[in-house]
Amino acid sequence: MNRIQITHNPFTVDTAFLINDEAPAHGCKLSSYKESRLQLWVEKLFDELSDLFNGDNRFHVVFTGVESDFLDIQEAAGAAIAKGMQVELEWVQTVPTEQRLEQIRALMAEAREHPRFDQFIEDNAEVRQSIEEAFNRDFDVYVVATMSSGKSTLINAMLGRDLLPAANEATTATIARITDNDQMTEQFTAKRYDRSGQLVGQESNVDLECLKQWNQLSDTQLIDIEGNIVAIREREDVRLVLTDTPGPNNSQDEEHQRTTMGFIQDSKRNPLILYVLNASQLGTNDDRNLLGLVAETMRKGGKQSKDRFIFVINKMDVFDPENGENIPSVLARVTQYLISNGIHNPLVYPVSANLTRLIRKPSDQHTRKERGEFSVMADMFHEEPSMNMLQYMPITSRVHRTLQDKRYSDLLLSSGLPAVEAMIDEHIDKYNFPHRLKRAYDAISRAIDVGLNEAALIEQLQQDERTLAHLNEEIMGLQQRQEKGFDTAAYRDKLEREGKDLPRETELELAELEAEMGPVIRQLETRFTQQDVTVSIAEMRIKEAEEILQFHHRKLMNQYEAAYRSSQDIIRNDLHAEYQRYIAEIFQNTESLKLPILESLLKAASDISFNLSVNPDDIQEKRVVTGKREVSDSSWWNPFSWGSTKTVHEYSTENFVDLEKLWKERITRIEAEFSRLVDNARKEIEVGKERLVEQYVAFMNREFDLKFAELLSFLQAKVNDRKARELAITEAKELRAWINCFKAKLDSTLAV
Repeated sequence: MNRIQITHNPFTVDTAFLINDEAPAHGCKLSSYKESRLQLWVEKLFDELSDLFNGDNRFHVVFTGVESDFLDIQEAAGAAIAKGMQVELEWVQTVPTEQRLEQIRALMAEAREHPRFDQFIEDNAEVRQSIEEAFNRDFDVYVVATMSSGKSTLINAMLGRDLLPAANEATTATIARITDNDQMTEQFTAKRYDRSGQLVGQESNVDLECLKQWNQLSDTQLIDIEGNIVAIREREDVRLVLTDTPGPNNSQDEEHQRTTMGFIQDSKRNPLILYVLNASQLGTNDDRNLLGLVAETMRKGGKQSKDRFIFVINKMDVFDPENGENIPSVLARVTQYLISNGIHNPLVYPVSANLTRLIRKPSDQHTRKERGEFSVMADMFHEEPSMNMLQYMPITSRVHRTLQDKRYSDLLLSSGLPAVEAMIDEHIDKYNFPHRLKRAYDAISRAIDVGLNEAALIEQLQQDERTLAHLNEEIMGLQQRQEKGFDTAAYRDKLEREGKDLPRETELELAELEAEMGPVIRQLETRFTQQDVTVSIAEMRIKEAEEILQFHHRKLMNQYEAAYRSSQDIIRNDLHAEYQRYIAEIFQNTESLKLPILESLLKAASDISFNLSVNPDDIQEKRVVTGKREVSDSSWWNPFSWGSTKTVHEYSTENFVDLEKLWKERITRIEAEFSRLVDNARKEIEVGKERLVEQYVAFMNREFDLKFAELLSFLQAKVNDRKARELAITEAKELRAWINCFKAKLDSTLAV
């Protein structure tokens, strides 16, 4: 057999391949995967190997890496075997990611105890922010669903109590965020926030009735709940934050609809989405719109973009095999429905959330109706083998082990929901931990680089008197140049006068977004080609078109906000590169001296931190939509409510509607509304760019001169004072030794 050795490091995102004990040739496809995350190429691996060996499909694969990545190799091997390939797998286990995060947390505490190194962290806002985000324990799971899917029942089942109102009791128009806290075993606390973000209500022991009342108050924006989510184990390094999102078809709050869509579109944070479908009721327009958005998001990324969508098929208890309702056929129909909406190879998990809820709810709290429901479901799931939902689920061996360790009853396992809960745990280990670990590593490494640069600069003061005299002359020259401004006045004036163009990547992204609505509008136009149709058909066509246009309008708003954020990152990086070029120009005239210390001085100047960032208040100010504006009989926030009632009245006496004319009368308004969205978005992106440039110029005007002068003054004092110089050199050597030892321990946390 062909021996394939793969060593994958998910933290440094580095892969080493050996093919029959030799490295693959430079032009080999496998070589191009060296610096790519495994999930981006694992599904193509065995096809690539087949091509490489000209159809010789016998492979013995030795994989060295973490378990979650090996499970992906295992899944790909299973698909290859199904195609007729012969595959043997061997796994060389490495340190689990959770254990590595513990190691790096301990190192972080050690770094904070070193007064000098702690200062390198405190002085750099970007480093501080990255470390805070890396050690933020919260892991977001968003529950998304359309009407009648049993979403509230599913969340209550995970909580182990009836807390959230069911949709038929109080339509969910607010966002409910539930943070897991295993210490709170008896009650849940809750806080209610209004649309301005103000706390307007709180309960130390919240119940269903209270949440119903809060949910019905028109000013409620967010309900923040904390308590024990019994289904999920809270770990030291992670706690679940379960968010119940408003349905996208909920007309009470369009901003909330857009928020729900934004969770799906968020390909930067990649939050986990539980998309709940009603097994007995597929095919609503709302589902089709939302699933189209999911499909588009899944296509843009690799395996992670697919893995973060878990399709939970709820209400499986409504089917009765004794009445000829075949469960595999039901699931095949659901899978085909998802495929028809552009979602290929979906992860489908059939469940009865109501059965799980009633099992976990104390029996003495069951209502009479619930006692009857539970008795019927328990009998059916116990006696009918095909009702064991676990057998239909694409779960890994690791999830199987997790479920065995929990020692659940057979009835609870057959309800299906515990497997979904175990999948959440696996997703955390597979994606969340490695990302956080690498972020913490990169942030601490940045502080290490600054510290080593400073130590190297001071150590190089250990020169002979002649060299020190030359160095002193150069420092004095730099000071004189600084006093004259390094020609910075002209540089700043030029930057303020000319500004900066939008990055090319942003321009391309904006061009793509501007072209996005054309095909949608042309497709809609085909539904309005008839001249004489009944009023009811006209009403239906208008309603469908309005829903599609509103959906795409909100989708575009989210895409423009994402474009704004990405443009900020690009511009910030561009300004940082500009700053590095500027520092290099300052030192151009010192190159003839060839003193290594001047190179270290240049690095030290480059390390001066300027924090170009947009704070949360700025983000709130940046809105593509800035309020309400009346347009005919529709408002800006609902630009496509064309006054369909009015339209019906116009034509009701003649009992027909000219659809073609109707469309022509409205297409101008439709295109104008989308054009205005495009214009507003571009303006806001330009404003954001200008704000960053202004911050950069302000930094150059205020902070840089001061910090650079301090650096030169510090060096000059040490050059002219032997004792101070010798003490500084001794301290720098000690600092370098400590940092090198610390760096070795840090590097070991990421080694595979």
